Amino acid sequence: MRRLGEILLEKGFVSPDGLRSALEACRRHGGSLGGWLMRLGLLTESKLLEALAEQTGCPPVSALELAAAPREIRTLIPLSFAKRHMVVPFARQGRNLDVAMLNPNDLVVLDELASMTGMVVRPHVATEAALSVALALPTVPHAEAGTAPPGPPRGRERQWRQFWQLEASGPELFRALDAPPWPAPPAAVATFPALAPVSTQETPVRQHIPHLGEALASCTHRDQVGKLVLAALAEEGTRVALFSLHHGKVMGWMGRGLDLVDEDLHTFILPLDRPSVFLNLSRGMEMHVGPLVGGEGNEALLEALGPPPPAAAAVVPIRVRGKTVAFLWLDRGEDGVSDVSVPQLQEVARLAGLALEMLVVRQKLKAVSSLTAGEVEH
Repeated sequence: MRRLGEILLEKGFVSPDGLRSALEACRRHGGSLGGWLMRLGLLTESKLLEALAEQTGCPPVSALELAAAPREIRTLIPLSFAKRHMVVPFARQGRNLDVAMLNPNDLVVLDELASMTGMVVRPHVATEAALSVALALPTVPHAEAGTAPPGPPRGRERQWRQFWQLEASGPELFRALDAPPWPAPPAAVATFPALAPVSTQETPVRQHIPHLGEALASCTHRDQVGKLVLAALAEEGTRVALFSLHHGKVMGWMGRGLDLVDEDLHTFILPLDRPSVFLNLSRGMEMHVGPLVGGEGNEALLEALGPPPPAAAAVVPIRVRGKTVAFLWLDRGEDGVSDVSVPQLQEVARLAGLALEMLVVRQKLKAVSSLTAGEVEH
């Protein structure tokens, strides 16, 4: 899949200097390339949507269309889920539900949307700004409206089943839930009389490995797990990224460092059967440390990660009960990775796998509780 910056330059929508400014803003402050181009006044929404539609292969939807969406359509998806994944339903035709997404190629989120609504989801691409505005509009919760959520009954939802299947005994389930909560770090405050300005921007805190397990134990969704893993390795590599494995396809999940652009990473989809660094790791190899050989799969991967191409990389599979569900990537740009702590990287991957398993366990317990409650009522 082509990179957004290349498409914008090819169409003449931005100048090379403007693109470099937006990329630098992404590197320093995070966020999407398109969002920064609009924020800096270098690109209009219509031109960004045209480029995003070409990149993702999905139809675009404007901010005006999202703002005009009926309230009953916008409440088809829980607000917490919509904000977490930046998705907004805006139209419905029979069993077809049109949903605006920041990353319309995210197969995991698409499966979750189909499961929770019981509808056929038709993804559209929207800008980050348009989605943020739409998500800030007032909605009426289902409980206040006096109606039940659409889709299958709660007890029949495919909670997390699209990630992997696992079976665990009762004692194992409760041991997993018995992890101690992780206290949030204290917030910085201004002191008197030497008042100092306090930044309102959230800055990632590096989690040292001994405390990472405690932090992961408090996670309630997979993106929290991913952010903690990236923060834990922030000082180990100049570029760290996570890739998920779903339905035989490797997809960009999240990353940070160098000139990595969110849109390019999120639109990365690579079939697992195509030769790449991920193929042998999914078949049982414990780790890859060293340069990447040529090939179409690895070339697409390096393109999604952005310049400069790494001299070498360390890649570790993240497994849940022996099944590979994701990959952890670390590189140092043009420097090698010979002095990277392999045991530390493997420990981070192991803890991430346990945290993801705990999320599945919690979802299973919730589903069992819902079914039990329904049987008691009847």
